[in-house]
Amino acid sequence: MEPVSFRGEVKTVVIDVGVGTTDVVAYTGDPEYSPRFVGPSRVSTLAQRLRFMLREPPRYLALIGVPMGGGPTTREFKRLMKKGTEIYAELDAALTLHNDVRRLEEMPRLHIVEDPIEEVPPDSPVVETYDFRVSDVFEALQRSNVDMDGVETVVACVQDHGYHPDYESNRKHRFERLFRRYLGANGCRPDRMTFDDVPPESFPRLRAAYMEAESAGVDAVAMDSKVPIAMLGRVDSDADRLLVIDYGTGHVTAFLFDGDRIVGVYEHHTIRLSSEKFERQIREFVEGKLENEDVYRDGGHGCHNVSPMDWDELEDIVSLGPKKPEFQLGRDPERFPDRMMPAYGPAVYLTDRGE
Repeated sequence: MEPVSFRGEVKTVVIDVGVGTTDVVAYTGDPEYSPRFVGPSRVSTLAQRLRFMLREPPRYLALIGVPMGGGPTTREFKRLMKKGTEIYAELDAALTLHNDVRRLEEMPRLHIVEDPIEEVPPDSPVVETYDFRVSDVFEALQRSNVDMDGVETVVACVQDHGYHPDYESNRKHRFERLFRRYLGANGCRPDRMTFDDVPPESFPRLRAAYMEAESAGVDAVAMDSKVPIAMLGRVDSDADRLLVIDYGTGHVTAFLFDGDRIVGVYEHHTIRLSSEKFERQIREFVEGKLENEDVYRDGGHGCHNVSPMDWDELEDIVSLGPKKPEFQLGRDPERFPDRMMPAYGPAVYLTDRGE
């Protein structure tokens, strides 16, 4: 067999940050011959460091940086504070614990200050928050002799619920501002659900990811980590009427396509769904019989479909995600070397189809 060569010029670098891993695809124009790697996410490595601190909790801790993924890290920070650690934090870094500043102000032993390092004793640990360093990604690729001189775009993918006081919950805020508002009356292309400029302040994690991508000195794009799945499914299928499903650890998200337009989005919490319940809801969603409030009141984020169709009119269902074995509905992607890397979606869609 001919050895795989990665000597092609990289045009697009996609950095897809998850809870457990960070996936990187350096796209050369051919998925088979594009460098890719998977590493532990900053969320997982920082959570591990904080768990180690719990063995002998420090009296003080300085927290600096930018908003990053919470989940495991937030739990460990709260455990440290419960054990007596006083955390002095920059506001941007503290947004990792919660996007609502009012909630941060209510947390015992969390102090928002301008210069945390100045506020704690010299021997106190300093923790920096960030989802990725674009310089680290480039260096890792260059160490493998990947030509990075032709990179035109860096795409950063992170999940963000965001916060805005006008919404009753971050679930509604996320669904309305990242998905529903773009659909309009006729749906939209997947790239409409991306940011090619600095995202609004109501999405601090996406905002930080965009600015980090921009630091590479090339075009930057940021998107929620569910949008790559939509793009992957679209480029993997020739069907016009297509359903793309991501069975994630935290969320099940589905995108309904009519041609190149997303005409519907559904998002629910995985833990609240059985296989039978999901199949019932997804059929009702496709056919326009499931209301947004039905999903929201059930503990999910919502759904919206501007172009209902009969279930039998679907021509293809593409699905992936770590929880897929629990649901089964949909076939695996077929056109990519690694069917578990959604980063191929924006790599191919944005580069080959144009923004």
